[in-house]
Amino acid sequence: MVLAVVLGSAAGGGFPQWNSNAAACRRARSGDAAAKARSQASLAVSANQKDWFVLNASPDLRLQIEATASLHPREELRSSPIAGVVLTGGDVDAIAGLLHLRERHHFGVYAPSRVLGVVTANPIFDVLSPDFVRRVELPLDERRELAGAAHRQCRGLGNRL
Repeated sequence: MVLAVVLGSAAGGGFPQWNSNAAACRRARSGDAAAKARSQASLAVSANQKDWFVLNASPDLRLQIEATASLHPREELRSSPIAGVVLTGGDVDAIAGLLHLRERHHFGVYAPSRVLGVVTANPIFDVLSPDFVRRVELPLDERRELAGAAHRQCRGLGNRL
């Protein structure tokens, strides 16, 4: 069974928007329950409740991890159940959160070649050491099984993405 956790459900910039004085944003800032604050859209999925894959790495990723117990470190002094990040696009709202994952943790970045090209072309992402972070091309026209952090397969997940 694949589990999915919604990490965020708002558009780029989250809700309320940092520079918006619209009525809905004012309501959110005042604590109105009908206008609940939300972080940027992202989802975490797991086929085994051990290895988790995050769909897109929003700038809110660090806060989303802290708000989601399934993504908290569980082993050793430094660890993470995040086995990979699947990028669906190369815009800032989908990739900026990768910078939060720069602390020498083994995981994979899975994306179509054009998106990997965006990441590779921007030297700021060199903080993701290739000794720890694998970049794996996801061809657009075929299914691919996703591997966990130690190159173990996360069975079943690849056939469902």
